Amino acid sequence: MPDPLGPAAGVARAAEGLAAAADALRALGTWGGVLVGAVGLAALVVAARFRRPLAAVGGAVLGALAAYALRGRLAANLGLSLAPAAAIAAAAGGVACGLRPFLFPLAVGALPGALLGGTVPLAGSALLGAAAGAALGGVIGAAFARPVAAIFAAALGAALATVGLAVALGGNAVVREIADRPFALAGFALVLAVAGAALQLARGETPSAREPPPLRQPDR
Repeated sequence: MPDPLGPAAGVARAAEGLAAAADALRALGTWGGVLVGAVGLAALVVAARFRRPLAAVGGAVLGALAAYALRGRLAANLGLSLAPAAAIAAAAGGVACGLRPFLFPLAVGALPGALLGGTVPLAGSALLGAAAGAALGGVIGAAFARPVAAIFAAALGAALATVGLAVALGGNAVVREIADRPFALAGFALVLAVAGAALQLARGETPSAREPPPLRQPDR
């Protein structure tokens, strides 16, 4: 069962994680920040158009996040620390979703569903609440596969772009001040994510993802 994580706690941890990532990546220097930002920008605006690569990367990210959510239980029951558990889960999630991309939107919905469901016990069992939340979230994710993929790609791209900018422009006093405030950094990432998701959804599917046109019968 995932460790209980309410919405407010989840937002706070996400903001703190973003600030911690920016701080950890400052060692890369300006050009390292530019590279991270460029990768984030690509994910922000076009990643949803590449279904299988997005599913593989997204599955790996979700696997690592699941390991983070279960870190206490994995350490207590299996003796696994966070780093190896996250690596194993990321590899498994990336391979599974890369081979079967339809699993990706299902997993996107199932993970937060399980985290939220674990805070609402069913029949006195948090495990049942987590299972019900995962099932409901997975159904919702699968039903809205394309918007889910676009939103996930935009969120991941926004996080990378924000961290990259914070690292690349770390010498600027104003940027450094913002980077040291987790919620300011998260607010900037949220604005980018909303804009990126709207852009990707507005573009529609790529020609290769659409149904091929019917074959035209030759004139007689």
